[in-house]
Amino acid sequence: MVFRLLTILGLMGVWLGPLPAAEEAAGFENLCASCHGLDGRARTPQGRKMKARDLKESRLTDVEIERQIKEGSRNKTGVSVMPPVGRELTDAEIRELVRAVKAFRPPPRQP
Repeated sequence: MVFRLLTILGLMGVWLGPLPAAEEAAGFENLCASCHGLDGRARTPQGRKMKARDLKESRLTDVEIERQIKEGSRNKTGVSVMPPVGRELTDAEIRELVRAVKAFRPPPRQP
């Protein structure tokens, strides 16, 4: 039974891809995963509706990610495309979310 559970969890890890560290994952799961998905690819119903970005493709700086967490973001016509989720968070919690978002990026290529 335990072996079967570990096998399933292992397969899910391969299927989902790398997840952020545990402390970062909890905040991400609670605040971001409904749109960006547990794998960061934004293939959730809400993510598709909101046209959320695939975090694996994000190249925003830490400051830009932090700003979006705190203030949300709008498209060119001023329509909210991401609600602010960080108004009630501490600076440390926001930094954890920034690390979680960046954890979905592929590793840099080696020359």
